[in-house]
Amino acid sequence: MTLWAERDEPVLRHLTESSPVHGVLFTESRSETPRKELQRVTEVQFHDAVQVLEDAGYVTWGHSEGDGAGGRSYTHFQVTGAGKQVLGLWPAFDALGSPGQLAEVLDALAEDAATEEERSNLQRAGAAVRRSAPEAISALATGALTTLARTQLGI
Repeated sequence: MTLWAERDEPVLRHLTESSPVHGVLFTESRSETPRKELQRVTEVQFHDAVQVLEDAGYVTWGHSEGDGAGGRSYTHFQVTGAGKQVLGLWPAFDALGSPGQLAEVLDALAEDAATEEERSNLQRAGAAVRRSAPEAISALATGALTTLARTQLGI
């Protein structure tokens, strides 16, 4: 079994399904006890996986702080769009081939929108895309969504 399958993918899936409370994640870099939520992964392995996932661009955080005992906290922690893509939970932007697929991406973005205004705008955009011609949408989708994802979502 690969390290990805044994450690990193289960940690990424767990972080996606159970977002840290208030965006704050705690890890222990020196404890060999099993992680409470992932019994097959130790605290050290969990900590190492978080570091590897950040290096790969699958998770991100705003600030990280450690203590002398090996504990570390990460604030504004989140799984990125790239992390969701590798798990098969989000479509790959460069693979969009129809207005329906683009509308699904806009719907997913609307679900995670920070404000009601953003949510409404994304929902209206999804509805407009569903009514548009496939040729027009295909020509714009990849570049526009890639730019949006990189600037707004950290993908």
